[in-house]
Amino acid sequence: MAWISINFESKALGMPVMTNVLMPQGRGGYKTLYLLHGAGGDYASWLLKSRVADYAEGKNIAVVMPSGNNKCYVNNRYGKDYFTFLTEELIEKCETWFDLSPKKEDRFIAGMSMGGYGAVHAALKRPELYGKAFSYSGLLDISERFLRPQGLDLKPVFGEKEDFSTAAADLFELTHKTGINLSGNVDNLPEIFITCGLQDKRIEMSRKLYEAMKQENFNVHYITENGGHDWTYWDACIQNTIQILNDKVPVSPDWRSICR
Repeated sequence: MAWISINFESKALGMPVMTNVLMPQGRGGYKTLYLLHGAGGDYASWLLKSRVADYAEGKNIAVVMPSGNNKCYVNNRYGKDYFTFLTEELIEKCETWFDLSPKKEDRFIAGMSMGGYGAVHAALKRPELYGKAFSYSGLLDISERFLRPQGLDLKPVFGEKEDFSTAAADLFELTHKTGINLSGNVDNLPEIFITCGLQDKRIEMSRKLYEAMKQENFNVHYITENGGHDWTYWDACIQNTIQILNDKVPVSPDWRSICR
């Protein structure tokens, strides 16, 4: 496996960006996991704070880790187009530079905290791109953060709170609209995994979004295990995710019972 750090000029963002890639060294046609960091992190977070490189070793899965710069992976109301970068430019660049499978069923997206929001948001808005999406302790109800920003400056990203739901950025609104538009036919939507530690104060967000998706007949899994809002828990999450994507039995007993 090769660890590749890439610095390139993003046309979508109008600036240089850094991205880390873990690339298998074999016959090509690899599956790809786009792995998103949380608030305060960057393209190096997963490599520095988890054992993702160890878990990906020997698997035919490339792992692409971009920077989101605390902008929630959406096209900002007063700023740059991070959603376009993530769901269009980054995929096009990676599939041009590397021998990656272009098939939806071989392309996945995952993230922790703010990155969990970004992963689910991308999967709902561009369901034709991803076979599976994973949220780890996701910041899935961003409307709550307008009252407690905790380091996220949301106004440049979403505008005022009253603009939020109309900006197609509220995951609950997106879930409902997607369900209506599909009239219950969700076969073409990504399979979604929502997981959160039992000791995480944000667990209610995960439970509520799971219930909303279940109401619309999404193919969604809800997994809770012991853990907090920390890298010990997220390290276990990425280990289980790579096991799932590698068509192996997940490591955790709780994941095993849900995801078989």
